[in-house]
Amino acid sequence: MVAAARAGCLTRPRSTDTDQAILDAAREVLLREGYAGLSMEKVAAKAGVGKPTAYRRWRSKAALVGDVARRGHLSVVPDGELPAPGPGSVAQAMTTWFRSHADVYTDPRVSALALALTAAAAENPLDAESLCLHHTRHQHAAIADLLRAGVEHGEFRSDADIDAVVDALVGSTLYLLLTGRTTVAAERAEGLARVLLNGLRDPGPRTARPRHGHRGRPGPFPEADGPTNRVRAGSRTRRRPRTPEAVRAESLG
Repeated sequence: MVAAARAGCLTRPRSTDTDQAILDAAREVLLREGYAGLSMEKVAAKAGVGKPTAYRRWRSKAALVGDVARRGHLSVVPDGELPAPGPGSVAQAMTTWFRSHADVYTDPRVSALALALTAAAAENPLDAESLCLHHTRHQHAAIADLLRAGVEHGEFRSDADIDAVVDALVGSTLYLLLTGRTTVAAERAEGLARVLLNGLRDPGPRTARPRHGHRGRPGPFPEADGPTNRVRAGSRTRRRPRTPEAVRAESLG
């Protein structure tokens, strides 16, 4: 009987109300004191639970911050998911989406949570790997898949380094956050997306350019029939000086 009761306690689902109380408390502490001022003790006290209860749900402060940041971001990101554009329109759809994605960071609450997530990842390499796995890797892969679809449809070059482009897009937003320039995040994000994605476009078949000689004239110069008044000096062609006899002969003729 005792064993069964203990087994029931072990398998009892945890309270979602307790989870939400801890998340709400952690968010409030983060927004008020930042990542440096956050501790599991503060969060547990504010949520009205014991510290072991918090640690049973989140093994570390970084893991808790990750869930708080993810929920806060999802609550304000427009449309949530990436677009599903047709062939030939990936660049335009991605540019529009990326501007909207960056625009949410003008909200100081969202930017504060994103900075807390960055600080958590920087504090411990193990936490950084876990946070990447659960919070950024899916988005990175989804953007990369969308760009590769553009390659398959001929919109982008087949030799494009897709992963490098995604790193540049995502990293640019983080840079603006770290430098405190969130007010221009949307504009800068759109501009960068246009530059990068235009650079990925397939230029199409290349045509041979005509060769030109000196001062833009087609070269080499064709040889005239009979005597010529042009002589070659190295690789360039110059006109031979005319003699006084030649000038008089032309005037008399």
